[in-house]
Amino acid sequence: MRYVNPLQTISRVVCKQISLLLVTIVGALLTACSSSGGNPVPTIGINVAPGVNFRGDVVALQFQDNAQLLVGVGYDGAYRWNLATPAIEQTFAPKQLFFGLTSAAPLVATTDRKTITTWDASTGKQLATWNAKPRHLAAQTTVFEVSALAITPDQQTLIAAYNKGSMLQAWNLATGEATTTFGAPADTGSIVEIALSPDGQLLASNDFSGVVQVWEVASGQQVQRFKEASLKYQPGKLAWSHDGKWLAASSGDKNGGSVLVWDTNSWAIVATHTSAEHQFVGLAFHPSANTLAIGTSGGLIELYDPASDQVMNTLNGHADRVTTLAWNADGSQLASGGKEPLVIIWDTTSLSEKQRLLLPATTVQ
Repeated sequence: MRYVNPLQTISRVVCKQISLLLVTIVGALLTACSSSGGNPVPTIGINVAPGVNFRGDVVALQFQDNAQLLVGVGYDGAYRWNLATPAIEQTFAPKQLFFGLTSAAPLVATTDRKTITTWDASTGKQLATWNAKPRHLAAQTTVFEVSALAITPDQQTLIAAYNKGSMLQAWNLATGEATTTFGAPADTGSIVEIALSPDGQLLASNDFSGVVQVWEVASGQQVQRFKEASLKYQPGKLAWSHDGKWLAASSGDKNGGSVLVWDTNSWAIVATHTSAEHQFVGLAFHPSANTLAIGTSGGLIELYDPASDQVMNTLNGHADRVTTLAWNADGSQLASGGKEPLVIIWDTTSLSEKQRLLLPATTVQ
């Protein structure tokens, strides 16, 4: 589970009047409902930070061909939606936490922290599964947890990040064999997110020590390492522009949020976007334009232009943090999800909500 220094908060939710005391779990927050008037009894919960994935969080989105959308829900599984209907066509990968999705073909990789499994998203059939222990670790080592997955565009390689040991392991997708090991155990803080460049040659990672690193996928060599004061304590997401010329990182803490954008030719910072009101979480670059969609802890989505350092428009439809964003192939639609059990599809021409996909209720285990 990804979190550090959680803040205790008091939460109130609307509860239905019932005859017995009921305790409901909303995300990671416990709330008790009284039996007398149905009024919520305030209880102590956890105010989670950007990038934190609790049961029920939408953690991965990817548009597919034929008006389909893949939705990964942490601690739950994956759903394939037919947006033309709309209806859930397939559910698979139960009890999986983190997801690696591809757009060109229906390949999905998932993890429960200790194992990696691949799936055919068109059928929901499991293809392969293997132990995710990094090759670098001794055979007797049991302390490791997968924290993020990414699949190269050619679908030959899967890269897994680890939040214990702070390393990256590349795997041959055809054989499930470990190939290149990046980084070193405990070299930096726990890795939170990874993102591949559009050509699959570079991989960016961030961690809880406030460091963003860039790696060469083929060799595993570090290309760049940044520790910027303007990045907040809690790391969020990473995103590459469609042409690979920009790399963005989001972050946030109790004092607000920031997004940094680097020029990948010079590795100079070309834009710094900050907010005293919101933590910044989800990130996704438009497939052809210089527009960066930014999800906030308050439920807003900002459409930001790094070149002019301007927020061009905002989308308002979520009531809670937006951790995951994805554009369709031509940029006419944007999918957004996060802490709520739903996904919103936006028409980016009219800047209006086009569809709202409600996720089915899941049993807390």
